[in-house]
Amino acid sequence: MDQKPDLAQIARSAIRNSPWLVIAVMLHVVLIAVMSVVYIHHVRQKEENSVTSVAVAAPRQDAEEVTEVPLVVDRKAVPKNEQAEVVEYERDIFVPHSEPLPDEDLTQEAGDPESLTNLPSGSGGGTGIGVGAGGHGGPTSPFSSRKPGPGTAPRGRAAGNTQGTEKAVLEGLRWLLRHQNPDGSWGADKLHERCIPEARCVEPNAELTPFHNEGLTSLALLAFLGAGYSNDSKQDIVDTVKGKRHRLGEVVKNGLQWLAKRQKADGSFSAERTFMYNEALATLALAEAYGLTQNRYWRDFAQKGVDFLVASQLAAPDGKGLRGWRYVPRAEVERKLAEDPEYIKQDQHRSDTSVTAWVVMALKSAELSGLKVPAEAYAGALEHAKYVSLADGKAGYLDPRYAGLPVSGRFDHYKYHAPVMSALAAVTKIFGEKNPDDPFLDAAAKQLLSDLPVVTKDQLSIDYYYWYYGSLALNQLDGPDSPRKTGRYWGTWNRAMTEAVLGLQEKDERSCRRGGWIVSDRWGLVSGGPIYTTAINVLTLEVYYRYENAFGGGKRK
Repeated sequence: MDQKPDLAQIARSAIRNSPWLVIAVMLHVVLIAVMSVVYIHHVRQKEENSVTSVAVAAPRQDAEEVTEVPLVVDRKAVPKNEQAEVVEYERDIFVPHSEPLPDEDLTQEAGDPESLTNLPSGSGGGTGIGVGAGGHGGPTSPFSSRKPGPGTAPRGRAAGNTQGTEKAVLEGLRWLLRHQNPDGSWGADKLHERCIPEARCVEPNAELTPFHNEGLTSLALLAFLGAGYSNDSKQDIVDTVKGKRHRLGEVVKNGLQWLAKRQKADGSFSAERTFMYNEALATLALAEAYGLTQNRYWRDFAQKGVDFLVASQLAAPDGKGLRGWRYVPRAEVERKLAEDPEYIKQDQHRSDTSVTAWVVMALKSAELSGLKVPAEAYAGALEHAKYVSLADGKAGYLDPRYAGLPVSGRFDHYKYHAPVMSALAAVTKIFGEKNPDDPFLDAAAKQLLSDLPVVTKDQLSIDYYYWYYGSLALNQLDGPDSPRKTGRYWGTWNRAMTEAVLGLQEKDERSCRRGGWIVSDRWGLVSGGPIYTTAINVLTLEVYYRYENAFGGGKRK
């Protein structure tokens, strides 16, 4: 009688006599099983996509016919750069945009800005780590060194910023978005309405007018743009003070549209009389918005602003060529000189070092963005900077006779920092001439180091305007990205600046004042209060990455 084969015995014999053959067979069986599962999943996914995905071709539209901000396709979030320095930040500041959950408490800390797992299903929006190697502007953006959100290169030790400075920037942005008007603007005259009544950021009887609102809105926008956020940004900021979620792209877009709607036929922006600070700042904001995104919607507004600035450049006192800028445009100066011979005694026909520096920054951003800027405009600005500058690094406001002397005005009980003119002249030369070997720059740097940022007990030493331009000049001169890279001037200044600026930021967890710079300086009392002081300090703390080095050294990849 035949016996049935013992399969277990056969298997044991095979394993004992031919182990490698058995292993190979088993591996093939496992591989076939895995491939079967993958194939079935692929077929099902393909069937689902074929049913739900519909491609719609967009109609062709010429650039000149654009009448509203074009939609921008969401960019994919990218993995965190593991080679970059790891910096930890508050977990609640940046979260992917999504609708709040029914039981979500936006006054509580939540969310990890560096985690890709935070993305909602199917989301194409960026997280707090940024939106790609080129930032929002893409690889062709002149401002691609601005990486939106914390924890991304070039932010970190190499750039000079720290966890403390980045935290201060983010809290400053929170304060600004908390005080934005519903129409997209920031206004000194409406600031009371934006504050929580129990913790206002300014005294109810403060003398704040709408005269500077165009400039204030521009400064606030520059703070967001300087951090890499544009009208197409997909991140949200959660304001835990008011328990409200804000989409950054909407914050920036609404502000830019408010400016665009204010622009007049001649390219100026001021609602009242033309004021060149407003015009320079508005043009700077729109030029950076265009440069950061290359969104053609902003191009014409920015170019019209540039054209107005160029047309407003004042003539040299001797009538030979052009110089810089002052409070009013050239056409108005010429008209008043023709009407009133005494007008010349008011010195309004002469360019000043402060307005000239702001205009140069606007023109430089416009040029980097691909807008048309005539070389003659830079030449005139450089002539002004050379005219007011002395060999010892001092510079004057209107002419060299007043170099080192205070500029008088309201609130003269504040300490006047004469080296502010050295910083302004240096920035004009750095961005206009790009000559790191100019002997004036070293002399000016020594002037700045003789008057470092410090907060005295009476707080009358505070001058945010000086600290901003001093930081911009010295970071460019020998900061980490400069060809010089010595840090001889920048290192000393940066330590003093960060200690002073960070120490003055409001930190009360649940106060409307949180994140703002409520303590004023001389200029804040006349130009917009906390909106001005908060925006200018955020810009100061963005100096590490806001501009690539003008001398071309150490460009970030």
